[in-house]
Amino acid sequence: MINSASGAERVETVVIGGGQAGLAAGYHLARRGREFVILDSCTRVGDNWRCHWDSLRLFSPARAAALPGMRFPAPPSSYPTKDEMADFLEVYATSFDLPVRGGVRVTRLTHRDGRYIVSSSTGTIEADNVIVATGTFGRTPYVPDFAADLDPAIVQLHSSDYKNPTQLQPG
Repeated sequence: MINSASGAERVETVVIGGGQAGLAAGYHLARRGREFVILDSCTRVGDNWRCHWDSLRLFSPARAAALPGMRFPAPPSSYPTKDEMADFLEVYATSFDLPVRGGVRVTRLTHRDGRYIVSSSTGTIEADNVIVATGTFGRTPYVPDFAADLDPAIVQLHSSDYKNPTQLQPG
């Protein structure tokens, strides 16, 4: 629905973040018949997992990776890979027809006149409720200022850019 006064889209609840917490919140909102949308900066559900280093696995077994309404599709004592987790999130969102909008970066969240104003890369949404479920992945990496002053012969690789050992220098 569009708010005729402001021109902003109007939704009861906005969930910011389409990872495990955001999708689980969406599951419960949908079961209760609430009007909501899930905004995620990644284009595809699960991409926040897919972009990490190649050998990443969950540090907890698959039995602990279930989400409300769906068991993780792996042996309970196995440790799923990042891609298995990403695929599970994608299947979960699709299975429950969760309204995920990918490729939407939230740039500002304010509260005015009893409503939340969510500003994003695709426009503005007014909401009665906001759930912030951004998690810990996907943060802007911190690189100290002095890194720019180091000798260019020194190879610098931030952990957020690491994929596998082939990126490392010999030695």
